[in-house]
Amino acid sequence: MRLHQARHRKLDWRKGKRVGANQRVVTWLKPKQQSAKSELTKEQWSELPDEMSIRLIKVKYTDRYGNKRTLVVVTDLLDDKQHSGRELGDLYTRRWKIEEKLRDVKTTMGMELFAVKSPEMAHKTMLMMMIAYNLLRVLMQSAASDVEVSNERVSFKGALDLITSCSEHFKMMLKSIQKRTAYRASIVEILATKILDLRPGRNEPRAIKRRPKSYQMLTKPRHVFEQIVHKSNYRKMA
Repeated sequence: MRLHQARHRKLDWRKGKRVGANQRVVTWLKPKQQSAKSELTKEQWSELPDEMSIRLIKVKYTDRYGNKRTLVVVTDLLDDKQHSGRELGDLYTRRWKIEEKLRDVKTTMGMELFAVKSPEMAHKTMLMMMIAYNLLRVLMQSAASDVEVSNERVSFKGALDLITSCSEHFKMMLKSIQKRTAYRASIVEILATKILDLRPGRNEPRAIKRRPKSYQMLTKPRHVFEQIVHKSNYRKMA
């Protein structure tokens, strides 16, 4: 995990034992009193060890604005020979990309807003989205294996567009297993051509091309909503 900002402000890199380049092993002591914000029970707090050896690793990276920065990764894997600092730093970078990938998947699959009226239907919609996503990833993995590249190199948007355009053809092959199998193989073959180029450190800011219209917010059902007429602009209803 990343070192907490409160500990980062008080970090003294001279303390502890040096175990590698930009790496040190330090000892964290258990506080004498449990914090009021702690969610642990008294029994769980008492079972925690009085001290813990932690390995700190400095990792250099480039932020979304192109500036070079340094973060400190914390791990309890103390052996530098078995788990090198560079590998752990790359592992944390891949872990952080999960947040970005989830954001992209929500936008690409139209999951930012569910047009449902109950929590039960929202859960069902989310479940169907997860099933569709996993099935799509299976095809992408098959395509990546054919060309011997990482699954991340296959374009998710390209795969989604291809599968969406082929859905009607699959309906015409419901009675023929051989045709469905051959058609699936052709889809995987096409997916193998949708490989993304490696673009390390690429900055892709999220922005809109056009300004949104200044309509008022729909704060009531449409059958009771009243539009406020104005010369050129709209204002929000109270």
